[in-house]
Amino acid sequence: MSFWDRFKRPAPNTVDIDSGRVSVPEEDFATGMGRLAGFYGIKTPKFPLEYLGILELLSIWNPDISQALSIIVNLGNTGHELEVDGKSPEAVLERVNGLASKIYRTGGGVDGLVNHFLRQISLMGALSAEWVVADNVQDGIQDAVVVPVRSIRFKREDGIYQPYQYTGGSFDTAYVKLNPLTFSYNPIQTMDDDPYGIPGFYAALKNIEVQLDSIGGIGQIVRKMGLLGFLDVSLKIPDKNAGETDVAYKTRLQARLKSYAKAFTSNFSKGVAVHYDDQELKHNNVGSTAAAGAKAVFNLNEEQILSALDIPPSMMGRSYSTTETYASVDFERLTKRLLNSRRTTKRFLEKGYNLDLSLSGINAKVSVKFNGNSGFQEKDSAEAEGQRIKNVVDKRDAGFISDDEAARELGYEEATGQRPPERDPGLTFKFNREKSRYEFVRPTLPAINTHAFAKDTGKRVQNYAEAIRSILDPCEDKAIKAALKAAGKSYTNETAFAEGVFKAFDKELLKQLKKSNSDKVSDKYVKDAWQFFRFEDNSDMPKKQSRSRFGIDINLADTNAIRYLTAIDRFFFGSGNYLTKNKVVGTKFINWLENEYITKGLNIRDEKTMKAFQGEFKDMVKVTTWKKINQLVNTTMSRIQNFGQTMKLHEAGFKRFRIVGPKTAPICSFCANMVGRVFDVEIAAKRLSKVVEKGFEDVSDLPSFITNEYSPEELEELTDKQLQDAGFESPPYHPECRHRKAAED
Repeated sequence: MSFWDRFKRPAPNTVDIDSGRVSVPEEDFATGMGRLAGFYGIKTPKFPLEYLGILELLSIWNPDISQALSIIVNLGNTGHELEVDGKSPEAVLERVNGLASKIYRTGGGVDGLVNHFLRQISLMGALSAEWVVADNVQDGIQDAVVVPVRSIRFKREDGIYQPYQYTGGSFDTAYVKLNPLTFSYNPIQTMDDDPYGIPGFYAALKNIEVQLDSIGGIGQIVRKMGLLGFLDVSLKIPDKNAGETDVAYKTRLQARLKSYAKAFTSNFSKGVAVHYDDQELKHNNVGSTAAAGAKAVFNLNEEQILSALDIPPSMMGRSYSTTETYASVDFERLTKRLLNSRRTTKRFLEKGYNLDLSLSGINAKVSVKFNGNSGFQEKDSAEAEGQRIKNVVDKRDAGFISDDEAARELGYEEATGQRPPERDPGLTFKFNREKSRYEFVRPTLPAINTHAFAKDTGKRVQNYAEAIRSILDPCEDKAIKAALKAAGKSYTNETAFAEGVFKAFDKELLKQLKKSNSDKVSDKYVKDAWQFFRFEDNSDMPKKQSRSRFGIDINLADTNAIRYLTAIDRFFFGSGNYLTKNKVVGTKFINWLENEYITKGLNIRDEKTMKAFQGEFKDMVKVTTWKKINQLVNTTMSRIQNFGQTMKLHEAGFKRFRIVGPKTAPICSFCANMVGRVFDVEIAAKRLSKVVEKGFEDVSDLPSFITNEYSPEELEELTDKQLQDAGFESPPYHPECRHRKAAED
């Protein structure tokens, strides 16, 4: 190659890359000596591992390290939940609780294991533990064991460091290779080309040595000098005896001093001093300035220790002139540091839980989520944040800024008005630290916080939905058992199977619903909501004299409205029309059962396949039920609110009302066409009076949804009068509609 060829550009679209690693790994002296001894490839860390043993001892009897670890564990273990992505949450819950009851029993179970990891990570710089698989692999995980960090060694194999455990045994058994599928070594920080985690507390060892020397010195001073000073005793030197040698004379003098010292020590500790007149006693004080200087030096050394431990002095009870503001900064910094340790622990737990589920044949994925720490002076912070939000909203309401500008000031991209995404039930398990078990957490319905519904409406929706579900759940559970029993019979084809299972489910559900209190529950919540929206929520209109108009008997209309509204929810919940008697849902059930029969081959009567079907059938029922309850309750509250508003507008003497509500997503094209339209109160009140007077028996007695009659394009062409003549002046315009009325004039 010529000199100039070295500077030629490569041809376009070509890459000159060699496979494998090109860089050369660094080799230290210990690694080279290990290779000479026959331990090829074993990587020694860049710090002495024997110091880890010293750290373990210090963690027990050194006050600073012990307190630092206690703070880390207490703040770090905030409790956790499991989020499950799969079709069989009940099976997963049973499995993880079975595992939680077995692992780390000598150390406090799952909670104790988390505590140990938080301590281990901070002290040793890494998490080191192994999931133990049962002898019968299909039985999954049987325990979790902690592997001492100081025993871990790494060996380079095919360019990758593989973990080994150093046992200290003979040549053949000195190193045991660990399985990366079950063993985890998760360091927080490492050095270049060194897989070993850096122990964060290493930096404190030198200053702890100084601290130990200082404390030892203080002990000697206290013992010798006391806190108030020390006693000086002078003795007259006796004459030398005749013929006494110098050695004998010196020996006699030393024996005399020791004898007098012993006598004074014994007597003076009792507050008594007895001596001859040839002895002189003198007391010497220790100056306070000397003690203060020693304290300053000791505090300075302790600050260095706390700095090495990365623990703020304020968290350890040391003021060192720490202000309240600085203490809050310290708290936030420490809690953020703990996130690293929790993430490392999270990865190990997920590894074990998911491995156990995989070995047991459950198709699901588990994610661990730790709870957050409470904030420093949380109440003050929340109040300040609330005031900040109020200021932004006030500017928006005054017209100074738009909705989107307000959203951006609060940290959002735009004012979408979207609700939190719905989640299927059975997907969150919360760890109960008192019972050492995971418990199913029923997802709460999102509180609706839009202009369409008052703040109280969201609570009413949630309370009603949870109350009716508590009644329906046991009814469905018994119906599910009946269906699963029917599924165990023999069927000729998928249609016969689907019809047999569905019929058993439907029959038992209706039987249980008749015995339940669903009608009483729905009646209570419907009547309470009617009282609220009909008589109490008058914030949208000025006060006017109440009167009867258009020949409508107000009291009778109210009575008919309550009878009408309660009959609707009795029909849906008490008679099973929310589930099996609903044509759309019933068809969905049948199709699902037929597909399950075909895809799983249920006619084969395979035990494992049938078990999977049972879990998935229950999940399908619960998910469908939750969505239908949510939809029906939201629609009921919308219907009650709008019926009540029509009566109030009529009673107060208003002539017209305007459709109001959210103008941004999520809003359908139908409602977008209805916002701002104005309708006549008299026509609406008369029509409503006739509807509630007729009563409700089936869905044909409900006012039709606008979505069933027009397309968005057709709706856009219609005038307000044409829509009211057709009977579509009043929301809800579709299930879960969030729009309502406001007085126009």
